[in-house]
Amino acid sequence: MQTANTNIRQHIPNNPDFTKRYLFYLHGLIVEEAGIRPKSEEHGYYEYALILEALAEEGFTVISEARKKGTEIKPYAENIVSQVKTLLANDVPPDNITIVGASKGGVISAYVSNMLQDKRINFVILSGLFEKCLIDKNLKLYGNVLSIHDRSDKQSMTPALYFERSDGLGKFKAIILSLDIGHGLIYRPYREWIDPLLAWVQSK
Repeated sequence: MQTANTNIRQHIPNNPDFTKRYLFYLHGLIVEEAGIRPKSEEHGYYEYALILEALAEEGFTVISEARKKGTEIKPYAENIVSQVKTLLANDVPPDNITIVGASKGGVISAYVSNMLQDKRINFVILSGLFEKCLIDKNLKLYGNVLSIHDRSDKQSMTPALYFERSDGLGKFKAIILSLDIGHGLIYRPYREWIDPLLAWVQSK
């Protein structure tokens, strides 16, 4: 996705600045299926561009691209892992790297966490720690993991079960919001998830 904001990029820069804070934003499935401003009958428009702008306004260099339809989770996670390792190789401090994943993007983030196995990286998973994904017995989380979902989400979210099976975690926390907007939580840059995200990456 093209944007005039130079702090929003599809991939990491060729020469990463180790003083910057990098945030990877991995969007939900609907963007894959219906474009960068898709509309759900239940939740309205997925404001992908507004979400990226809101995150960039908080001082992050935001890395995000609209994935192709049918993107496979594990190969895409490997792509993100490669970019994270490049940042680390360029002396970007681990606590200046955050991976934010929403819904399917949250599943991808979980696999990024599993593949990196680095307790120092920050993860914020929005409505993405699905009970159904626990069928993969090897899917365990590493790093500093914050899970946020709305209590009225119709899909079963079980962050506690992920935390129980994961012994490579740094700090971890689950926030269950009471906005009663279900999976619509991921559709807009609500302060109810942005503010906890900021607090999470700033705390030591």
